[in-house]
Amino acid sequence: MRKFGRIIGFWGIFLLLLIQSSYLFMPKKNTVEDGMADRDIHANGVMEEPSNTLDVIVVGDSEGFSAISPMVMWKEHGITSFVCSQSGQRSVEAYYMLKKALKRQNPKLVILETDLFYHHRDLQTELTHALEKTSQYYLPVFRYHDRWKKLTARDWKQEWDFSKTDCMKGFLPSKKIAAYKGGEYMNKSDGREPLNHTVTFWTDKIVKLCRDKRINLLLVGVTAPKNWDYSRHNTVNDYALKNKIPYLDLNLFTKELKMDWSRDSRDEGDHLNTSGAEKVSRYLGSYLAAHYNLTDHRSELKYREWNKELGQYLINLSGKGTSS
Repeated sequence: MRKFGRIIGFWGIFLLLLIQSSYLFMPKKNTVEDGMADRDIHANGVMEEPSNTLDVIVVGDSEGFSAISPMVMWKEHGITSFVCSQSGQRSVEAYYMLKKALKRQNPKLVILETDLFYHHRDLQTELTHALEKTSQYYLPVFRYHDRWKKLTARDWKQEWDFSKTDCMKGFLPSKKIAAYKGGEYMNKSDGREPLNHTVTFWTDKIVKLCRDKRINLLLVGVTAPKNWDYSRHNTVNDYALKNKIPYLDLNLFTKELKMDWSRDSRDEGDHLNTSGAEKVSRYLGSYLAAHYNLTDHRSELKYREWNKELGQYLINLSGKGTSS
């Protein structure tokens, strides 16, 4: 019995050390220099937003941060939103990214971009990936342990510096134009491309998380002719119907969006450029304003910084601030 108690005590002390180490090793600024991975920086910008000021949070892969511009929706409807997308974001990452964002925000709506439904690998790789992301969420020392050489006095004091907000709000613009030339890609059919069980497992957890917190969830498919077809639409629609979740597949509305595939894609139909993103964002903003009880904050003093950031956003798009 005493031996068992010593074992429990050892592991308890070990766990406490891991927790304390996690606070020490976690980056205190949202920069590569301070230890953040490059693919995480734009998504982690959500932590810099003032608490409980975002009405909409977007999760998903690079289709999301290429196509959804929160500042367009702010300019036209006063909707506050942030895109927490990452390149190649998988469903387990979306789940933990959302949990992280919800520590500071209480949005009315979460948008899950549906290209993520088809990001998966073999079962063993997915299980390893899920274990890694779960351990890193609860014990960040597993993710940032290699920062030990860069620790500063600020790390020992555990002072967080999330004071510089991102005027792009997670959106990554691009002026590049590489036309999609493949023709019509949403040919109606009854086909269905099956979903991986690991994807549905973590997506189910996103659904439950939103319902537990009484947050609306909307599935959104961004126009992406290189990645989407009717068989994928049917499968996601089946999932949406089964779980009673609204599903807006913008791939069915390219005419309404006035998509011009000779100029609205940055890479031959994989991701939208700024021109395409503005069309998607205007349409999405109008849809959200019409279907959800979202407040227009443009005249509220609490949100005056958004108007200032809109000015910086427009400057960035017109000059050096636009990414290639």
